[in-house]
Amino acid sequence: MVLPSKMPQLADLDLLLSVETYGSVGKAAQAHNLSQPAASIRISAMERRLGLKLLERSPAGSKLTEDGEMLAKYARNVMQAARELLEFGSGARKGEANRLRVAGSPAISEHLIPEWLNLSGFSFGEARVEVQAGSVETLYRLIRAGRVDLAFIDGWYQAGARETSKVPDDLVTRYICDDRLAVVVGSRHPWATRSAPLTVDELAAAPLVLRERGSGIREFTDELLAGAPAPRSYVEFPSSAAIKQAVATSRRVTVLNLSTVRSELADGRLHLVAVDQELPGKPIHAVWSERRGLPAYARELVEIAASKGSPLPVVVPGQQARAVIRDAAHHHEPPVQRLTSPTG
Repeated sequence: MVLPSKMPQLADLDLLLSVETYGSVGKAAQAHNLSQPAASIRISAMERRLGLKLLERSPAGSKLTEDGEMLAKYARNVMQAARELLEFGSGARKGEANRLRVAGSPAISEHLIPEWLNLSGFSFGEARVEVQAGSVETLYRLIRAGRVDLAFIDGWYQAGARETSKVPDDLVTRYICDDRLAVVVGSRHPWATRSAPLTVDELAAAPLVLRERGSGIREFTDELLAGAPAPRSYVEFPSSAAIKQAVATSRRVTVLNLSTVRSELADGRLHLVAVDQELPGKPIHAVWSERRGLPAYARELVEIAASKGSPLPVVVPGQQARAVIRDAAHHHEPPVQRLTSPTG
């Protein structure tokens, strides 16, 4: 058949999917090595050819209209077919077999995925591994658009009451391990050698170092301290790395994910402080496309992550706060599940 003149170009469809993924024409343009004006012109030209409004543009970013979302649904199928055609026509199948595209929540990408990769026995001379980070919703979009083979996501839960965000019905998820929050101080702090569990009131009265408002850690820290007097003083930082540096060299106190402080606990730069109540945590899951399945390297990484998990330090009450390494991946959950519409 002769293609009609208004048929969208593959590159333009790919650009539209990137706008959906990043929520911004500018960020999508960067991913495609285009200027923002050039990307905007291409999207506008596709809108004129199709007679559809595809984007809602605002100073905060761009989101797909209802017509744009429908076109993106077809575009994902078209791009997947194009990739398969390219593999068949260019012999790229062998090269793709030696490539792993993995993503995760920021803390997982920084602290856990590198460890899992090192334990997997990868030969980096043979495999090309690409790791990126993003929010949970961004990770879902990356998987569904075929831009990553596998993602590791986390979701907070209060002790005894798990909350699972809705997972798209075309994705498969596998439980990996649990992560938890802990109170942490530097080696100079008097609490570094404290044996009695800390009360919430004592924590609230201490000079704190906190994550920025809106982060998951900050929300649960605020909830933990809600019943105590208002914190006497605190400093906010937008990253765990900055918080660890600030606490290690001062007499301030912080609340962080255990998985982000394991190396500092091991070398003595930071110390756990026992608390008189259980702190909240988050389950970590591997997620991938049900239709595409898992390539060999991705399957190997999931198995390594599930068997290794995140060795979490545990505070032993009545003793000096110390790190006892255990394997957190011991919950009796189904190893693989397809979640269609889970609720918290």
